[in-house]
Amino acid sequence: MATLSCSTDQPILVGFSGQLTGAKSDLGVQGRNGAVLAVEEINAAGGVNGRTLELLAEDDLDSPSGAIQADETLLRKGVVAIVGHMTTSQTLAAYPVVEKRGGVLVSPTTAAPALKDKQDGFFRVIPSNTKWAEVMAEYALKKSLKTIFFVGDADNVGYTDTFLASLDKSYTRKGGRLVGSRLYSSRAGEDWGALAQAIRKAKPEVLVACMAARDLVALAQALRPSEAGITVLGPPWPATNALLLSGGSIVEGFQFVSNYSEDNAFPSFRSFQERYTKRFGWKPSFAAAFAYEAVLLLADALKRSGGDTQGLRAALADSAPHTGILGPFAMSPSGDVVRPTFITSVKQGRFVITDSVGGTH
Repeated sequence: MATLSCSTDQPILVGFSGQLTGAKSDLGVQGRNGAVLAVEEINAAGGVNGRTLELLAEDDLDSPSGAIQADETLLRKGVVAIVGHMTTSQTLAAYPVVEKRGGVLVSPTTAAPALKDKQDGFFRVIPSNTKWAEVMAEYALKKSLKTIFFVGDADNVGYTDTFLASLDKSYTRKGGRLVGSRLYSSRAGEDWGALAQAIRKAKPEVLVACMAARDLVALAQALRPSEAGITVLGPPWPATNALLLSGGSIVEGFQFVSNYSEDNAFPSFRSFQERYTKRFGWKPSFAAAFAYEAVLLLADALKRSGGDTQGLRAALADSAPHTGILGPFAMSPSGDVVRPTFITSVKQGRFVITDSVGGTH
């Protein structure tokens, strides 16, 4: 892989790959914006060892071929690392290409367990989704919710299927029961009315929704879960501004296993929220916050690698604690993150912490 000269008059090129168009662009656009803000602030503070960062963003088109093309384009341009991707299926598609080239991926939001515990060039600032599934099972049973219907987007392969497998195992082992499951294709479209009818027929106490925000809103509009007496739980994936803006009152009370919340009291997060909102005109989502942290993590490692890819993997795998903007976190030697997990709920159009079940993962 080509690397840049260490001349201080040349910027350090950093890539970003994510869905910048299409149904999942709420993740990609917020992720890119979080990365942009981090780069701007790092440069304003003097850059990395006196060198500025330059962010090059590519739309991965929410397709495997698009993910590969985006990363190949960025690598050809000489980026030292790529911040991305924003969904598991995209990361899994591009990972072999980046790894073969000796590149580095720092993902804000990829939760694929398939990439856990590997000594490679993949790093992330969000935990594996199997941990979220275990926490969700624990939480549902704590609330005496004994039956679940699962709906997930099959196009995010490596995320939805592994989340369901872990949830089913954890939930049934502790006395819960999966009364139905349905995988659908977000690319092909879904008959939400028919799906809502199937869910009502199964009479679950809980709907577990593993899908993008706009799909969850479409399903909720057909299902009317509060009227049916169904609690909605999900991983962090749908918990974006798009859910609040397009869902309105119908998503009130929806709950998510998360490492992010708008009411996080950590001082640096409050400041980040204000700066992000001023810069982009809307509040940050978890995608923006984790992308911002991914760039901070990368910049810190680049200081120790001299701004080059050589030595960058070792610098990123350093297990020294990081302050972050959401609170302290640490990286394992294999590039997995350790940080607190909790339950957030939609209350009056905001995501707020309602339970700390699950501890640290």
